[in-house]
Amino acid sequence: MTRTWKLEDAKTHLSQLIRDAEKEPQVITRHGKPVAVVSAVAPPATQPEQAHSALDALRGDFDFSDMPDEDLFARDRSSDLRELEW
Repeated sequence: MTRTWKLEDAKTHLSQLIRDAEKEPQVITRHGKPVAVVSAVAPPATQPEQAHSALDALRGDFDFSDMPDEDLFARDRSSDLRELEW
């Protein structure tokens, strides 16, 4: 069942409103009239699983099978070295 929040209560308890909105849309009223609805971006069942930490997100499960075999950053490094005279 959708919950209705007075604007003042919505501002005071925004974190709780957001948690509830992840489950079902929440209606915000001003002077007893509905003025806004807060809802989740996607239903919880379709939201991607969040990484447990930033390190887990960086580790990831990357698929490089579609990458070309050649080294994209290969270059002629012979000009990087020069003879120094003493």
